[in-house]
Amino acid sequence: MASIIGKRYGNAVFELARDGGWIDTLEEEVLAVKEAFTSHDMSAFLTHPSISTEEKIEVVKKSLESKVRDELVGLFCLLIKKGRIEYFHDIFEEIEESIDEYHGKTKAYVKSAYSLSEEEKTHLEKRLSELTKKEVIAFYKVDESLLGGLVIRIGDKVVDSSIKGHLRSMKRELLNQKAV
Repeated sequence: MASIIGKRYGNAVFELARDGGWIDTLEEEVLAVKEAFTSHDMSAFLTHPSISTEEKIEVVKKSLESKVRDELVGLFCLLIKKGRIEYFHDIFEEIEESIDEYHGKTKAYVKSAYSLSEEEKTHLEKRLSELTKKEVIAFYKVDESLLGGLVIRIGDKVVDSSIKGHLRSMKRELLNQKAV
């Protein structure tokens, strides 16, 4: 989940693209920028304390100028000037989520105690699509500590139907009753 700063900047860029009619272009450019700036060398360069802000801005401008819109170049320069380059990933995560929302899609992060079969995944995705009324893009992870059941996160909502979650809930209830 994106930070508050990531949400603010990300929403601002998305609204700019929506109002300007270049959301599809934004989607392509975000992927291009993420590829260019997620390398270890570029991250080290942008966060290095002995490199001046002006040098960082110059490199960003030269590397992005002809590849992306001026608005994204400006965003990067602003992040560098304000010392907020560490929010880069949060901002682009928020932009991607806003684009998915715009296209009627949502991401679901599913943890299960064992690897789900393709049939189970298809059934789960269909059910989640019915509940959210959106196309669901699911990401699966196995967490054996759950013992059984699922933990599903869609946006800010989490549904914990795992055995571990139920045991934790029962423990809380018992401790509350004991305290009364």
